[in-house]
Amino acid sequence: MAWRTVLFDFDGTLFDSAPGLVAAWQAAVRSVGLPPLDEDACRALIGPPFAWSLEHTLGLDGPGQAVAAAAFKAHYDACGARESPPYPGIVPLLDRLREAGLILMIATSKPEGSALQVLEHWGLRSRFAFVAGSGAGLGDGKEDAVRRCLERAEGPAVLVGDRSHDVSGGHARGIPVIGALWGYGCPQELAEADYLVQNTAALAALLLNTTEKERFFMKRQIASDLLSIRAVFFRPDEPFTWASGIKSPVYCDNRLILTAPEVRSRVEQAIADTVRREYPEAQVLMGTSTAGIAHAAIAASILNMPMGYVRGSAKDHGRNNQIEGRLEPGQKVVVIEDLISTGGSVIEVVNVLREAGAQVLGVVSIFTYGMQKGLDRLAAAQVKNVSLTDFDTIAEVAAESGYIAPADVQRLLAFRANPSDESWIGK
Repeated sequence: MAWRTVLFDFDGTLFDSAPGLVAAWQAAVRSVGLPPLDEDACRALIGPPFAWSLEHTLGLDGPGQAVAAAAFKAHYDACGARESPPYPGIVPLLDRLREAGLILMIATSKPEGSALQVLEHWGLRSRFAFVAGSGAGLGDGKEDAVRRCLERAEGPAVLVGDRSHDVSGGHARGIPVIGALWGYGCPQELAEADYLVQNTAALAALLLNTTEKERFFMKRQIASDLLSIRAVFFRPDEPFTWASGIKSPVYCDNRLILTAPEVRSRVEQAIADTVRREYPEAQVLMGTSTAGIAHAAIAASILNMPMGYVRGSAKDHGRNNQIEGRLEPGQKVVVIEDLISTGGSVIEVVNVLREAGAQVLGVVSIFTYGMQKGLDRLAAAQVKNVSLTDFDTIAEVAAESGYIAPADVQRLLAFRANPSDESWIGK
């Protein structure tokens, strides 16, 4: 199914709201003289409509509900937003879905004002076209929130949630539901969901079209491979120093790919597949010297295509070549590079090839930092680059796999956004 609009539940799907909500519920039960709730009881309250939980789970009547609700709101308004971080992988997923043209909305039983407060705190409000929550005149259940979203939706819609209320609310409005198993529900509770997904990668596979699925999984697989052989190594607390003097939390040595046969096979096949997909008219592969030469040679062998490479400077003997290998004027060339940071070296290679009369279709690189300076320079030189994986994906996978702490991801992204600003160090 090609869905156009995606509705997300809030607590337990987008945000790990348990710390803030548990503390707020404990404040609520204290306010009406009830004993503290154990952790399991608190987590059972996360997800169902607020008013339903007050009545059916805590057994409170009208006056008691009002007192508990006031205590809950006072605590949550003070601390809830900062105690409700997005789950790892959610932010990149939202960005990827929006880039693919999907319309994102939120359908939550949470008070709408509270949901907006959390979104604003984490800088995520702009990712969503519409937010439907509970409140005076807005309805108080999941079905009402779904209805309001569907009134504004375009094309086929699907709901993503982690509790049985999400399943029943989506089905009541005639749309399929994807159960998110990273949240507060369980497979048994979500048994009636149309799909179950273990993580954000699996969710992306359902929501994105075939080409996007392939690229999404390729980026994550290559990221995992580079981390596993330590071709990419993070050290945010003891940064490396580049030749330029910039302090970096990451060191990349893609030469190690050549010494790891299983990883090498996946990388070279991915390069070949990317050339076929992105540059179907390619006639010649040209490697950058020296890092891109081996990758160009192996990928060219897979593609049964000629290859050559471009030296850093012309030879001072023989025919004084800078381009090694046969290249005819007008031939359509794809450059193979291992890593792109500021883009300077690969642009020099492209310029050499253009001066020799080649039609450079673009670049395939294994890894890009995604630095703005590099993006701007490539755009100015009219050079298209397609990378197998990127800095943001590797940071995400590294956090998910335990190579770095989840809290380090924002430090890494701060470095990528502005390498000259060292304020990320020591945070």
